[in-house]
Amino acid sequence: MFPTDLGECVLSFLGSLKVILALMCWALSLPLILSLTDIGVVADTALIIFIGILLLSAMRLRLQSVIILLALLLIGWFILPALPSVDQLRNAGAFVLIFACLLPTLTLVRATALTMPSVKETQRRLGQLPAKTSASGLQLASHVLGGVMNIGAFALIAASLPQKAGPERRRVAAEAALRGMNGAVLWSPFFISFAVANIYLPSGISFGAIMLGLVTAVLFFLVTSALAAPAGARFSVLDAMQPLRPIIPRLLLAVSAVILLSVATGFTALLAVVTTMPILCVIQMCRRPQTASQIAQTFWYLQKGSGDELVIISTSMVIASLAADTTSLSMMLDGLFGKAPAIWLMIWGLPVLVWLASVLGVHPVISAAPLLAYFAPSITVFDAIFVMQAHMIGWAAGTMTSFSSLSVVLVGELFRLPTSALSAGRNLWASGGLAFFGGGLWAAVWLLAGQL
Repeated sequence: MFPTDLGECVLSFLGSLKVILALMCWALSLPLILSLTDIGVVADTALIIFIGILLLSAMRLRLQSVIILLALLLIGWFILPALPSVDQLRNAGAFVLIFACLLPTLTLVRATALTMPSVKETQRRLGQLPAKTSASGLQLASHVLGGVMNIGAFALIAASLPQKAGPERRRVAAEAALRGMNGAVLWSPFFISFAVANIYLPSGISFGAIMLGLVTAVLFFLVTSALAAPAGARFSVLDAMQPLRPIIPRLLLAVSAVILLSVATGFTALLAVVTTMPILCVIQMCRRPQTASQIAQTFWYLQKGSGDELVIISTSMVIASLAADTTSLSMMLDGLFGKAPAIWLMIWGLPVLVWLASVLGVHPVISAAPLLAYFAPSITVFDAIFVMQAHMIGWAAGTMTSFSSLSVVLVGELFRLPTSALSAGRNLWASGGLAFFGGGLWAAVWLLAGQL
């Protein structure tokens, strides 16, 4: 038993060290990304700490995350003509410091939400949904919760199911949860996909992209609730909305605060998120001080166990940043889209390509970032609104069904279902339809707008 206990103690220590480093990096990186300071030593210190966090996180990656990481490195080896210099790595590393602020912020939001009575009441009401409305109700709840809590919504949805739920009920619920949470990617500024788009695309497009995303999300919910759910779980919108009443005001407050700060300061939605949400969490703790200790403990626990997304996203963004300075990536995409790709082709082609790649196991973070980097220099701000929505459609469709997606892996564990059943089930058609018809819809709208 001694070696096991020793190993557990070492892992626990390394996890705690990672949390401490994450908090330090958060504190150093936030002034940098908000342009409150440009002191070189602060940037270098933050980058060194960030590298340490990545190394500690890499020690506890899931098997599927290791496979994704190896695929990323292989892609980088093909794309990059030579090993990057130290200066190139330094510049590329500083490029992704935003995630040192974003991911702890999202973890804090999740930890805070878990203590809120409105969230617990929603969870209780979900458990009382009759089977005939469970699919649409769980999908809508997962969508609304996921808009702020991201993958944290899955645990709440899973806990709302009856303990004796059979395989069919669990499969219906799991597929609905995936459609709902990943469908929130279409509009929510609280996802990494939003951060990735903000890095490459021009500023001033976030509000427009969110509005397009809300339209896409409503259409996707109505269609999939009616068609993708099994015959015994057809949707009833009014019944599905009942469990959500307690949390709607909180969600509207969070999203409104982000949008207002973005409009008032000129911050991108991403910067508004990392600035606004910690303040709202502190206000919530002040309103209910008895929860502060629980929030801190939950944050510590969640942060210790996190790391997969941080490593994958950071590696992908570094490779994409380095590839932007080479001609190999441009030559590959020139052959696919032509040297002057039509905007409508970008809007339609981006989500379809990202979804097709995800079906083969390529995570959207690998496929979406290079496409955004390629398209960005040739589009206007107006075009970028549609391209950003296309990116979010592709990311939502890809993470909804790909066996390399952390969403699919986590839902499989929580609902006690094989990952293959979720990847090749009804959601495969739902996500494919979202990519083809969602991208096609906004490509058509862009063409129509150009003729007015």
